[in-house]
Amino acid sequence: MLKKNLIGVTLLLVLSVSMQATSKARVFGSLLYLPEKRCSIPVVMDVGMYVEILDCQNLSIKLKQVEFDTYEGCTDIRVKSNFDLELGCKVKPTGMVPGEYSCWIDNPKVFLDLSENVTVRKLCVKAENVKILYTAPGLDVHVADVTITVVPQS
Repeated sequence: MLKKNLIGVTLLLVLSVSMQATSKARVFGSLLYLPEKRCSIPVVMDVGMYVEILDCQNLSIKLKQVEFDTYEGCTDIRVKSNFDLELGCKVKPTGMVPGEYSCWIDNPKVFLDLSENVTVRKLCVKAENVKILYTAPGLDVHVADVTITVVPQS
C-alpha cells in the first residue's frame, strides 16, 4: 500500500510540475515579441575600376629649351581612382617639328588613398635632336600629343 501511495504522490507531483511548465510556456509565449518581416531593402554598389585624370582638357605641356637641340617640359596631373594602379605615357609627334620625343611620369605607381583619393604626379616630355630650322616660326606650335595609360597593380 505504501508503494501505491508513493507512486500516486509522485505522479501528482510530476503532473503538477508539467502543468506549470506548459502554463508558463503559454504565458511567456504570449509576452514575447517575435520578429516579423516587414520590408526588404536592396543594397547596391558600383563594382568596377574607376580612374579619372582631373581637368585633362585644360592640361598642356610647354617645352622649353634646355640645350642647343633639346627641349623639355612638365605638368602636374591629378589622378582619382578607386584601386592601386601604375601610370604610363606614350608620346606621338605631330610632325610639325622633327625630333626624338619621349615622356615619363615621376613616381608612376598610384596607391589608393581613401582619405583624399586624389594623387598628383608630374608628367614630363623631352624632345631631343629637334630640327627647328625645318619649321616656320610661331608661338605655341602643336608638336606632339601625350597619351596617359593606366594598368592595375596586382
